[in-house]
Amino acid sequence: MSDEWAIVERAFHAETARAYEGLFTLGSGYLHVRGSLEEHLADAPQNLEYTRLPADVTSEKFPETKAKWGTYVPGVFGRHPLLNAEMINLPWFLGLVPIVNGERLEVEKCRIEEYRRELRLDHATVKRRLRWRTKSGAAVLVEFERFVSGAHPHLCAQRMKLSADRAAEVRIEAAIDADVRTNGYDHCRRVKLRRMGTNGIACFVVIDGGDAIEMQTRVGAPGCEWRYVETPRAATLTADVKLTGGNDFIVEKRTVVATSRDLMVRSATDWMRQVEALSFEQLYAEHLEVWHKRWESCDVEVEGDQRSQLALRASLYHLLRAHVTNDDRVAIDAKGYAGEAYWGRYFWDSEMFLLPFYLYTDPPRARTLADFRVNTLGGARENAKRYGYDGARYAWESDAEGNECCPNWQYADHEVHVTADVAYGLAHYARGSLNDDYLSGSAAETLVETARYWMQRLDRRPGEDHPSLLGVMGPDEYTPISNNNAYTNRLVKFALQLAATVGEVGGASPEECQAFERAAEGLPIPRHEDGVLVWQCEGFDTLAEPRFEQLWHNRGRRFAEQVPRERLYRSKCLKQADVLMLMMLFPGEFSDAEVRRAWNYYEPLTTHDSSLSAGVHAIVACRLGLVEKAWEFLERSVGVDLDVEAGGASEGVHIANAGTIWQMAVFGFAGMRTAMQSDVLTFEPRLPAAWSRLAFPIAWKKGRVSVGITREQITVTNRGDATLRICVGGETHAIKAGQRQVWTLLGSDSQTP
Repeated sequence: MSDEWAIVERAFHAETARAYEGLFTLGSGYLHVRGSLEEHLADAPQNLEYTRLPADVTSEKFPETKAKWGTYVPGVFGRHPLLNAEMINLPWFLGLVPIVNGERLEVEKCRIEEYRRELRLDHATVKRRLRWRTKSGAAVLVEFERFVSGAHPHLCAQRMKLSADRAAEVRIEAAIDADVRTNGYDHCRRVKLRRMGTNGIACFVVIDGGDAIEMQTRVGAPGCEWRYVETPRAATLTADVKLTGGNDFIVEKRTVVATSRDLMVRSATDWMRQVEALSFEQLYAEHLEVWHKRWESCDVEVEGDQRSQLALRASLYHLLRAHVTNDDRVAIDAKGYAGEAYWGRYFWDSEMFLLPFYLYTDPPRARTLADFRVNTLGGARENAKRYGYDGARYAWESDAEGNECCPNWQYADHEVHVTADVAYGLAHYARGSLNDDYLSGSAAETLVETARYWMQRLDRRPGEDHPSLLGVMGPDEYTPISNNNAYTNRLVKFALQLAATVGEVGGASPEECQAFERAAEGLPIPRHEDGVLVWQCEGFDTLAEPRFEQLWHNRGRRFAEQVPRERLYRSKCLKQADVLMLMMLFPGEFSDAEVRRAWNYYEPLTTHDSSLSAGVHAIVACRLGLVEKAWEFLERSVGVDLDVEAGGASEGVHIANAGTIWQMAVFGFAGMRTAMQSDVLTFEPRLPAAWSRLAFPIAWKKGRVSVGITREQITVTNRGDATLRICVGGETHAIKAGQRQVWTLLGSDSQTP
């Protein structure tokens, strides 16, 4: 991984194949394809059926296979018999295989003398180059290249180039294979394949969710006559060519995908006609232009540590790829459309870990995430109704309609903070984009309906003069049914107060708005008797000690994999940040002494079994001046997907972790306050020892700035059209459009808690 713009696989190993497949996922937003090998692996069938049961995905064991195909169009869902609605794995179309002198390319079995595969992050392109010594003695250089077009989102373009040191007989195979499963289940109800002209394959699939999918592949190579071979759920075009020593032979393959749920309903033939007159080079140039503009809006530059730089760009790449431009009918699923482990559903990740990146780099993209929640209000109402409540209750695991799909009762029933997280996300979008009309317009009804749910969800215990939220699960999923969780109560308080301010526009009466406000004022935040330590929930101090030293035998594996769930649920062990998450979101409400006390108490109890945990801890550590601890948490997050030996992105990228890596750099080490925390763009930088410079662009309330930070100074350039007020180290300046301001920084050493 020596290139700061490329993730490189220098040799093929079956043990890391799936991790690279997830990491090398290509996508246009509309269409996503895992980074599987074009020739596939002979003993890794993709039609195995098995029963996946409801389980905790964090510690769940998945079937061990060497390869996992994945083709995903966001929003295409089907019904699993046990796990509810899930995103469908669609037919695989990457198949493009050379057979030289009767020997089929297969990297595990062939003699491969050179091998290099890379994901070029700046180009959103996967390239592979290998030298293959065939059994016949010929040395064949094989080069693959593919991209899912940023300019033509329905298109995937592939190219294979062959050259040999002597004459050789070559057969080319290009295929579409619809014999695939999703989480071991077959969602296809009808598959139809047919030949298209002399060099094409058409594949039509109807899935059990009702959507129809159409794929069309065209293959081009000079002088080839293509034969068509069909099996029940796959079709292949084959052609025979002769390689002459020293000459290149190039095969191009183009595949377009269309579905019945597309915003612009067109046939695959229509999409293919749009690109048939363009050369591969022209298509690639258009693709690069789109990605160049994307990178201009968000690239984070780090000097001093190459691994950090690569991790940041890998995170940004997947965040850019996974977002579905101009389609607010979907959000971003937990695996970033690079795997179906989380069934393609949408979590609180959208508001807390993903929306900030888009809001401060490309606000219209953040708008689609906010609008998704507004658009799925109907599903949220149905969720509340099923539980016997009025109003709207957002799903812990949402499909594209907003329906609750979580098959595990403890999360579906109790992790209700997601409904308040949605309100926070709507407000964050409105404040960050300076869209003053959003909350009192599009979002008003949503805010009122969620407040109505909260008013019925609140309890009043005998002898108490305040409402309580009982039987909830906060962000820490190892404390499952708790009372007055501090995080949940504070977010609900926020949601109720927000609803009170826009309630009459959203259909609430003045009396309802007053009731919202009174309930918000009464919700307690439990504290230790010293008034400094915020309790995660009532009675947290009475839980059993976690006994990590005796029970957590292998620190390289999650704690939840080594102890039974009943022990997790009765112990003072946290899966991830809870009180510290609250303090990260509302830093102005807690003194440094309160934050430090919470850090000293909760951090030693936290297992960090969730990939969402490290980023929160890093940001809080930066506030406390614990820069070395923050660095340790960044290192932990960096390895989540890049550490292929440990499994990495085998089941898909951890897209929320990608969002937190950006937040660690910008909100943590650069010390930027969000629009929820400050009306003025504010920075309090604390660079880690390994970084000599950090630079990034920011979108701030309809303006844009460029930020550059070294140990000695911070430079901010106003690239917008209006004057901006910017604060560094308590010193505020108004910077006119086109001008820059330089602040000299005072050194600050890392502290101990």
